[in-house]
Amino acid sequence: MPAMHWLRDYRIWRAPWALIIFLLGFFVLLIIVSHYYLLPAITVAKGATPAEKRWLSAASMLLMSVVLFTLIVGMMLVFRVRRYFAPPPSVRTKTQYVDAWAESAKRMENVPPADADEEE
Repeated sequence: MPAMHWLRDYRIWRAPWALIIFLLGFFVLLIIVSHYYLLPAITVAKGATPAEKRWLSAASMLLMSVVLFTLIVGMMLVFRVRRYFAPPPSVRTKTQYVDAWAESAKRMENVPPADADEEE
């Protein structure tokens, strides 16, 4: 049973490592979005008209909703939340395998041997 020991340990650490990798990737995404959109939008907003400020606010809210949606869905995928809401799997039935050679023998036509015709 030592082979199952490493498998059990792997399963225990799979979710935390997946979460750490996902959060690091999300942090990189957040840095990129902040650098290329949010920081320039803040500097532009200082001298913007009220209509431009509303447009910047709406665009920023849309971007924030997309980023938060990505975060929430990613966390749900990492933690496999579906398993809490999905019904448990039904009892598995063992597949009955048939002998392919026996099946082919049942389907084969019995052809009389060629020698039998010559003897008659």
